[in-house]
Amino acid sequence: MAQENEQQNGRWARIKSILSAAALLLSIIGSVAMVGGGALWLWADDIRDFGLGVMGVGFGILVVAGIFSSVNIRELLSGQRGRFAINSLVMIIAFVGIVVFVNFISYFNVSRADTTASKQFSLALQSVQVLEGLNQDVHATAFFIPDKAETAADRLLADDLMFEFERRSGRTFTYEFVDPESDPSTAGLFQLTQFPAIVFQARDTGQAVVLNVPPLSEQDLTSMLLIVTGEEQKQVYFLTGHGERDIINANPDDPSGFAFAARGVINDSYGAAPLNLAQTGSVPEDAAVIVIAGPTRNMALVEFDALDIWIKDGGRAIFMMDPPVPNSFRSLLEPWGITVGDTTIVDAGSSLFGDLRSPLLQSGQYVQGVPITRDLDTALFPRATPIEISLPPEKTPPWVQYTPLAQTTTLSWKTSDADRDDFDPGAGDVLGPYMVAMTVHACGVIGVEIDATLVPGGRSLRCSTAEGTKDPTTLVIFGDSDFAANSFAAYSTNLDFFLNSVNFATEDFGLISIRPKPFAFRELVVTSQEFDFIRFSSWFLLPSAVGLASVLVWWRRR
Repeated sequence: MAQENEQQNGRWARIKSILSAAALLLSIIGSVAMVGGGALWLWADDIRDFGLGVMGVGFGILVVAGIFSSVNIRELLSGQRGRFAINSLVMIIAFVGIVVFVNFISYFNVSRADTTASKQFSLALQSVQVLEGLNQDVHATAFFIPDKAETAADRLLADDLMFEFERRSGRTFTYEFVDPESDPSTAGLFQLTQFPAIVFQARDTGQAVVLNVPPLSEQDLTSMLLIVTGEEQKQVYFLTGHGERDIINANPDDPSGFAFAARGVINDSYGAAPLNLAQTGSVPEDAAVIVIAGPTRNMALVEFDALDIWIKDGGRAIFMMDPPVPNSFRSLLEPWGITVGDTTIVDAGSSLFGDLRSPLLQSGQYVQGVPITRDLDTALFPRATPIEISLPPEKTPPWVQYTPLAQTTTLSWKTSDADRDDFDPGAGDVLGPYMVAMTVHACGVIGVEIDATLVPGGRSLRCSTAEGTKDPTTLVIFGDSDFAANSFAAYSTNLDFFLNSVNFATEDFGLISIRPKPFAFRELVVTSQEFDFIRFSSWFLLPSAVGLASVLVWWRRR
């Protein structure tokens, strides 16, 4: 028995000696396994579990190596060099821990600042409100082929936009990128055949919509979020058939085109479509707002009746009238106490240089406290006609509310003469100021006595009647349509004025804001001498300064 114990002790001693001799090799193997497993866990999402297992094996090997070289470790650590190594190791671990902690905190508390003058990298207020109001989780899967150079810019834009969407939504919106070539099964789930594309899927309902890329914009992503979460898209119809502005015409120099305004409506997540009442015979049931932009001919009786009935039944319309206003459209506004005519405004106090018939509306000419004009800057109204209320204030019925939006200066007047820009009271000119934009809320027309009053009700006014409450008729009236046409829409806040009126009419008050400005490309233009100075100073001046400083330091130490 004693002999057997002695043999076992001998074998165990040999094993210990072998492991002690191999401790250095085991330490190297364990360290490599720990580093390699950590790299797999950090950067290879598909095999993270395998990387975790490799780290576990590496840690076990390091433990074995430490146990069988404990004597050497104790001798090493007990000396002065060992204590210095321990201190260094503690400092390294503390530094790494602080860095990891700071990165962990910053990962969950991302802060970004847009320092561009036009805030071109900031999300629009509309998008932020949609993200903050998401009623369910939405996940976006972006299918991009990484090796395609022609889609690299689109992928970078998509990543930047969706990162900001995820951050502003509090991770209610999430996203990921998938390579359809290496993972065709995921693309097959959505039956995709063309790439790149982004699939938006609602977690609760499972509904999915596909956005083909390019083009790609912030408005496209916002619209997809509204669609996938089941938000009903409001329809804005542009009346046609009477010489109105053409929402298809996108020529920037054509004053008859209205495509930029229609595109702005679409970017605000509405539907936009033309409406020919002679063809339909009635206003569509899904019409949220009807825009009447610059008619030049009268409506047929069937069209007039259809539009008149719809407006009186609580409809919402935006009138943009140019002089001379056709009689049928005048008649459409008269029951609401609004008069527009053939006269044109001449404004000597604030107008475009060299053209007194193009009034410039500046900040002091807007009525304060009205959502439509909040944050507006200068607006240009070429060839505007005045908007007048046919009733004095004391005779205005309680169920009708007029809200002026903007007016001309006191040095303005209205005239029927198409050529004369000098004030002549003898020729019928009448001094202003005049309203060029206003809103009307009414429970009924002014000529018919009704038992109703306008009362506050939630986000909008309501009509209180003996039968209960109902929505009032809402009209936004402009004395000009040119300001939102293609040739003037880009001027200052012209387009914002129109789009804000659409938001107001649909009661999307949260959307009333200044839209994001397009990307501003700023080019540095220099002369040949200035370019030579920049080039040679960067080649020789800075290196020479560094070299001179090093010589001075050497000389002082010498």
